[in-house]
Amino acid sequence: MKYFKRESYLQKIRGFYNDTEIIKVIMGVRRCGKSSLMKTVAQELQANGIAEENIIYFDLDKRGYRNIKTPEQLEKIIEDSSKAKGLKYLFIDEVQNVTGFEEVLNGFRDDGDFSIFITGSNSYLLSGELITKLTGRYIEFEMFPLNFQEYLGMKTFLKKPIDSNLVQEFDNYLIEGGFPKAVQYDSLQDKKTYITSVISEIFEKDIKRRVKIRNVSAFQKVQQYLINNFGATTSLKNILDELEKKWNKNQTGNSEQLYKNFV
Repeated sequence: MKYFKRESYLQKIRGFYNDTEIIKVIMGVRRCGKSSLMKTVAQELQANGIAEENIIYFDLDKRGYRNIKTPEQLEKIIEDSSKAKGLKYLFIDEVQNVTGFEEVLNGFRDDGDFSIFITGSNSYLLSGELITKLTGRYIEFEMFPLNFQEYLGMKTFLKKPIDSNLVQEFDNYLIEGGFPKAVQYDSLQDKKTYITSVISEIFEKDIKRRVKIRNVSAFQKVQQYLINNFGATTSLKNILDELEKKWNKNQTGNSEQLYKNFV
């Protein structure tokens, strides 16, 4: 399968393809294209003459790998797949699914036989935990959803029609958003449904579960407020004022207490 090449990111990573001392960390919001970028890197390596057996790829969110949860399990599947001679290229998608993966990666990196690439959830990679365990031994490549130029490029790649009026096409881009998968759909309703599901997944998996939200109702209302006011300056006071307007104090308590429950 061919992937749309996001050249601006590939240019940043290419110089580190063969670097065994630095772990390459691709980070970004869910569904922005991290996995596709990593697969594109693997394809480029093969196109440059790297044997298929020297490229090791695990997607820990996929069937067959979802049960890999411990460092010992992760180390075993890597070792079992590392029979090729010479430099091996190790790609691990959604690496945060394994508690303690850092020690495993440190060990394989220290062997000097592996060039390691990983992707993971922003909620983990931005939390500071990775920094404390891989200090000075990794480099981050932050990804974002498609910019307008990439949006046009992906539509061309997928053979989708592009409006001759670029102002209109830019309006389409603003309405549809920049998530790569959304470009594949023809119906605007399908695009909106997909994007809504992505946003829900981000809030559910990367925020609510990660920080163990206790007051789900308050969390959902704050979430909706921030989405509806994304272009406006906001503050904690703005949020509290909004909660006071909408919620009956007899049912929910005062807004300050709700905030304490929320955090």
